[in-house]
Amino acid sequence: MRIIALVNQKGGCGKTTTAINLASCLANAGKKVLLIDLDPQGHVALGLGIGTEEMDKSIYEVLLGETPITNAIVSLSDNLDAVLSDVVLSAFEQSMAGTPGRENRLRQSLKIVANDYDYLIIDSPPSVGLLTFNGLMASNEVIIPVDPSYFSLHGLGKLLETIQIIEERAGHELSIKILATNIDLRTNFCKEVLATLIEHFSDKCFDSVIHTCTRIREATSHGKSVVEYDKHCNAFRDYQELTQEILGQEADMEAKVSRFELLSDIEKEEEQRTVTFTVEAPVDADVQIAGDFNQWKPEVLNFTDKPEDPTWQKIFTLSPGSYEYKYLVNGLWVVDPDNDKIADNPLGGTNSVIDV
Repeated sequence: MRIIALVNQKGGCGKTTTAINLASCLANAGKKVLLIDLDPQGHVALGLGIGTEEMDKSIYEVLLGETPITNAIVSLSDNLDAVLSDVVLSAFEQSMAGTPGRENRLRQSLKIVANDYDYLIIDSPPSVGLLTFNGLMASNEVIIPVDPSYFSLHGLGKLLETIQIIEERAGHELSIKILATNIDLRTNFCKEVLATLIEHFSDKCFDSVIHTCTRIREATSHGKSVVEYDKHCNAFRDYQELTQEILGQEADMEAKVSRFELLSDIEKEEEQRTVTFTVEAPVDADVQIAGDFNQWKPEVLNFTDKPEDPTWQKIFTLSPGSYEYKYLVNGLWVVDPDNDKIADNPLGGTNSVIDV
């Protein structure tokens, strides 16, 4: 499965429009596609004419671990599905503050659909924050839509630097391509912008260009992609050319994806550690544990079946990091009596802390 994130910290560059129309053109070409909206503005749903009443679950519940991604999928056509968002997604960064592995929540959630789709297209918010990081960490490829404006050109270099830092620090390699959007070749300025992109980023630019087209705006206002709205317009032709260019990369990219996934599995096996939590409690006690590692959802411990030394245990496989936790014994929260390392919690009490 090729996973492509559309990223740009600047709004109005055609990022969501490209996500919708690229996904629709890939589906029209016979590919099975899943479109994911990571933008709290929820413009993918708006651009596809989907009301909030049609969304039982959103990407927010998926990222929090409250529901598997399969429960949030909305079927749009035979080959196109979507996982949508709304304004509540804006609380995700605050909800995940201090949670280990929070930048990999989307990546982890996609495992159960890895064999169900040919392409996964991710629309990111117009910022470089935790949601965008999740999109980048889940992806193999990045498309940066750039419209003809001074701000876009100025921000492009900074965005490429940011992605490079993420690649270096996370050890996650990405294939990056730049897509010129909203280009009107009747103006000298657009011609100059296009020439500048090719001059400075020739190895990263798509040959395809998305030209200015009123039919794109009309399609969006009707809640449709250009595939549905007008297959005779210039916008459809442009997105078809982009789609064919992406499809033409399949052999090379599939080889890279396989290598990325292999390296990821090796790194995961090397990094994760098995941790056994043990606490003494009576045989007939109700003993549970909750912490950062399970989103503070209490899980039952197993009795060791030694009445003379009544202990309860639970094994977790954790990535390196610092985790807060607490035991729940007969309905009462207690810190680990065998662990002196504690931290204050927001409720005025303390949690036990373990470093893995």
